[in-house]
Amino acid sequence: MSGLTLHWMVAGRAGFRLPALDQTVAPGQVIALIGPNGAGKTTLLKTLAGLLPPLDGTVSRDGPAAWLPPPGEVDAGFSALHLVALGRAGRRRWAAGLAPADLAAGEAALDRLGIGDLAVRPFDRLSSGQQQLVLLARLFVQDAALCLLDEPLAMLDLAHAQAVEAAIRSLAAEGRTVIASTHHLPFAARADQVMALGPDWVETGTPERMLAPAALTALFGIAHAVCPCCGQAITT
Repeated sequence: MSGLTLHWMVAGRAGFRLPALDQTVAPGQVIALIGPNGAGKTTLLKTLAGLLPPLDGTVSRDGPAAWLPPPGEVDAGFSALHLVALGRAGRRRWAAGLAPADLAAGEAALDRLGIGDLAVRPFDRLSSGQQQLVLLARLFVQDAALCLLDEPLAMLDLAHAQAVEAAIRSLAAEGRTVIASTHHLPFAARADQVMALGPDWVETGTPERMLAPAALTALFGIAHAVCPCCGQAITT
C-alpha cells in the first residue's frame, strides 16, 4: 500500500471550504484529526472517503477507502457476525447470501478483537462501545487501504476506548492508512501525526508540536495547557 496523496485538494460543501491540502500520508500511520466543532473534520473525512466530491484538486489512494461514522449512527438489526461479514461484499460479485468464507472471516475478526461472544447478538442491542468494536472488526475484513474514522472514541468508557484504540493501531500495523477525527487529546498524543483544522488554516505535524499549549490555544481560541505526552492538564 502506498498511502494517501492529496494534490491541492479542497474539501467543502454548501458555501464552506477548507484550505487546499497538498501532502502525502504514508501507509501504516495513524493520523489524529483535531479542531473545534464546525471546523470541517467530518467534511474532510467524507471527501477523502469519496462520499463528497472535492471542490478542487485530487485525492489518490492505493485501493478503496472505508468510512466509519461516529458511535450511535449505525442502526441495524443484523447479528454482529452478519454485519461484520457483509464487509466482504466488495470482494465478489453479488450473491443471494453470505458465503462460508465470509462468515469465517467475520468470526476471526470478532475473535481478534476479543468480542467473539457477541457474534449472534443483534447489533442494535449492543452498547455503544460494543457496537464500535463490531464496526472496527468489519474494517478488518474489508480491502480498504484507507480507513476514515469519525470520532471513534466518542461516548466510550475507558475500557472500550482502550480496546478501540488498540484496534485502530492493529489496522495501521497491517499497512493501512488511518485518519481519525477526535476530541480525545490523549489519543491524539499517541498518534503518528496530528492534523489540526483551524478557522482558515490546516497544519500537520508531530503530536509534540501540534498539542503544545500555544498550538492548542491558537486552535481552540482559549488558554489550554495540555501535556502532549499524556493529554493531562498542566497547572501553573
